[in-house]
Formats: sequence, C-alpha cells, structure tokens
Amino acid sequence: MTTRFSQQEIDLARQMRDHGLAWEPAVGHYVFDEANIIEVQSPFQEGVYFILDMKHFLRRSETVEGLKSSMFWLPQWHQARQILREMGLATELVVKRLTAGDDFATDSELTVLYQLIIEQLT
Repeated sequence: MTTRFSQQEIDLARQMRDHGLAWEPAVGHYVFDEANIIEVQSPFQEGVYFILDMKHFLRRSETVEGLKSSMFWLPQWHQARQILREMGLATELVVKRLTAGDDFATDSELTVLYQLIIEQLT
C-alpha cells in the first residue's frame, strides 16, 4: 500500500509550516515539493516525495535551508503524535478529539492530528 496524503492534509501541513512548526529534514520524512526542485515525477502522488537519500535532496536544494524553503514536511501519523507529545498535549485530549466525531470512521485521523498541531502553534 502506498502512502497518500489528501489535499486537506497537504494544505494543513503547509499551514503547520507557516505557523512555525520546527522541522529538520531527515531520511524517513515525506515532503511536499512546493518549488518543484525535484525533476523526477513522484512515485506517490504529484509533489509528494519520500526522503530516502538526503544527498539527492541536497544536490537539488544545495543546503538544508534551501530544502526547507522549497519543501514542507508531511508528518505521518506516528510523527504527528510525537510532535503533539513534545508539545505537551495530553494523550487523553488527543484521543478525545480523534474519537469525537466521524473522523475515526472516515480515516481522517491525520487531519485531526494536523489540526491539533496547528492549534498548539497558534
């Protein structure tokens, strides 16, 4: 199964970046190539790439700062949960939000996690 991000998740990830989510690019991160610096078509979906080899990404962006200004991080579920833990958000509150509506049933848990991150950043 290939990881896919909804347009809403991509938009929320951009908002997380815009609200100051700290991110250090690393192997194992999905990213959205906002500046189209990667010339190869994505194997996942348009604009979405997986950092498997930092050297490849740095060849295109030249520096880590160049990479960070060209792309933004698309945290996976476990990474979003880690971010929330590091922000000090109680697990009980996260669970409550995840189970509050139809999000659990409609597979949009990641959207809820992203929204919680944005709320913590603002």
